Amino acid sequence: MSESPKEVLEGYVVDIICLRHMSPSQYTEQAKEHTTSCALMGHCVESGYGLVGDNNKLMVLDPKATPWVVALLKKTDKEKGVRLQVEREENEKEMETVKVTAL
Repeated sequence: MSESPKEVLEGYVVDIICLRHMSPSQYTEQAKEHTTSCALMGHCVESGYGLVGDNNKLMVLDPKATPWVVALLKKTDKEKGVRLQVEREENEKEMETVKVTAL
């Protein structure tokens, strides 16, 4: 039996609603300024999250990541620019979050 494919993502966490209002060419700079309080607003939590890495690279997270992201955002003392590492494994042909840690 082969092991499921895995991947590790790192970047600044931004909710999907706010990502829609950002310029793709400025994702990284704007993600560094995205506030923790905004990411924890109800409609932002419901939209889900993405990570913005270097060079404006956007990685949309699966819905299973949301509770972990919210828990870490509630614990951080950072007001903006929260960086996370997300570990994902393939589950029935989709990549699913299995661990989220603050950087």
